[in-house]
Formats: sequence, structure tokens, C-alpha cells
Amino acid sequence: MNGGLSGYFGKRLGMLGQRVVSMEIVLADGCVKNLSPTSSGEDGNLFHASLGAGSAMGVVTSLTFKMESELSFSTGGSIVVACGNKTNAEPFLKRALQFMKGSVLSTTSCSMEIVIVTDFTVIINFMFYDTFTGDARNFVQQVRDDAKACNVPILADDVNSFKTWFEAASSLWGVIAGLKGDPLVRVDHCIGTRSLPSDEALDFVIDTWVGKYLEEAPLSLVEIRSLGGVAEKGIPLPSGNVNALFFADMIVSYDGSSVSSQNKSSVMEEVHQIIVDAKKQGELMGDFSGTHSQSDDPPELLAKGDEIFGGQDNYEIIQKVKQTFDSTNRFRFHPFTHLLQL
Repeated sequence: MNGGLSGYFGKRLGMLGQRVVSMEIVLADGCVKNLSPTSSGEDGNLFHASLGAGSAMGVVTSLTFKMESELSFSTGGSIVVACGNKTNAEPFLKRALQFMKGSVLSTTSCSMEIVIVTDFTVIINFMFYDTFTGDARNFVQQVRDDAKACNVPILADDVNSFKTWFEAASSLWGVIAGLKGDPLVRVDHCIGTRSLPSDEALDFVIDTWVGKYLEEAPLSLVEIRSLGGVAEKGIPLPSGNVNALFFADMIVSYDGSSVSSQNKSSVMEEVHQIIVDAKKQGELMGDFSGTHSQSDDPPELLAKGDEIFGGQDNYEIIQKVKQTFDSTNRFRFHPFTHLLQL
């Protein structure tokens, strides 16, 4: 629950944290609290804080979520394009991001996610909700035309293959299942914008965010997705995710036993430089999701509390709740617990 959890369906259903209707949590002193969105006073603050930093507040033993009719999902599917290398991928990705900006970010009736894996295969997932009134195949025709114009082959094309929420949610499980190592090394970072991204921001994503680490850390991937909609308008959460309309993350991952020390250092140097460059982009929010940022980065790169928790007011509430209910820091294993001490 930390960070609210965003995904394919946030535009239609809101973030997962926004759908919690009751919570049972065991506090540091052994007290059991039953909380809900209508809780008030200190309990209300505890409920709110737990949706952004729950594991720093106690042990959540029960959650009840508001469910949604399966009819709220219409259809969805993927277009998979084999680019082969970054040189081939760049012109296609520029067009794909312009399509996302012009046709998807401005509507709440569908979502789009672009996933780039290490061989520069580009997987584009589309989700169409019950509010979508057009024809899904016609809607995404521009993406097919762009692939043809960029001379990159389409390996799969069926934007109507998902018939249920579950099929849509599990569409990338095969990719995730392949992230294995002994040990598996993983580093996460994210960037995003509160409004429609400028062309300069999109160029930064393609030119810099999609970096060499994709080749040097062979289990890595980049995700670029549309957010907003119900998530933006719903119950405020202590997470930067709810402020984002456009979102991109890097998952830098590799088998620690198969990558040389020199390459490991090279990868981390590149990742850190990308974060430095991202901070120079005025419109980009950086590392605003607790699940897509690193608590062990160098101090100068660490996200601040108001960034992780979606604003200064949220951050101050969470700090006060931590002091009230766990002043001895018994629950110290939240990755950003170092930000919670007054």
C-alpha cells in the first residue's frame, strides 16, 4: 500500500490506496486500531499516513477495498514492436510518445503504457474502459503507421485481446518473471509531470532516461505510462503519484553474479548522472514514488520527504503520526523511515 500503488487502471479506478474502506493495524505498543476514511483526529491522521508509509507506522493485518464491476473494463491489448537497438527505437518512441501526449493523456477513457526491454523490444499496452466509445483498433492505428514509417517490424498486434481486468493486469507477468538473479540487483527511479509534458521533457525521456544501462544491465526495463483521471481527482494520498499525469520509471536490474565489478560501477555512474540531469529539467518531478526511488542513493540524490509523500503538508502529518504512534522507531524498516524523524 505504500505510495498508494498506481498502475494501468488508475485513470478509471483510482490508485489502490484510494479504494481502501477499512484497515486494521497493530501499533508499536500492541494496540489494535480499526480505521477508515471517516476516522477523525489522530486516528484519521494515522489512516492517511498509513496509505503512504504504512510499514513505518505498524503492522497492517487487514484491508478492505471498494470493488468495482467488471463491466468498467471494456477491452485492451498490446502492440509489440521489435526495434533491435536504441538507434532504431528512438524515432519510433518519439512518435509513440507524441501519440500518448496528443491522444491518451488528454482522455480518461483509456490508458497506455510503453515498456522498453533490453533488446529494445517495445511493448505498448492499451486499456479501454467502459467510458470509451470508439473502436479500439482504429484508435491506435497511428501507432501502426508510425512503426511502418520508422521501418520497425510489428511482432504482435491485438489491442482487443484482453477481455477481463485480470487478463490486462497480468499482461506483463512474463516479463517480470524473467527478472531473476543470484543475487538479483535492482535499482528503481522515476520521473513525471503534473500536466501534459513538453516536447523537451519527452525528448529527455527518449535521449537520456532510456539509457545505456538497458544493454549493460540485461534485466532492465523502462516503463512509460499515463496516469491522472480518477487517481488525480480522488481522495488525496500521501504520495507523489497522485500528482502525476505522465510517469516514467527505470528498473535497472541484473544478475549480480554475471556482471563484472567494472560494469556495475559503470551502470551506477550512468544512473546517478541521469538523476542529476533529470533534476535540472524544471517541469519534471523526480523520485516522487516510494516504490520507484532509492533510499540508499548518495545524499545529494536522495528524494526529500515532500517529494516522496506528495507535498509538505502530507510530509508533516506523517512525521507527527510517526512521533505519536512509534516514537521509539520500532518499525524502522520502511525504506524512507530516515525521513520521518522530527
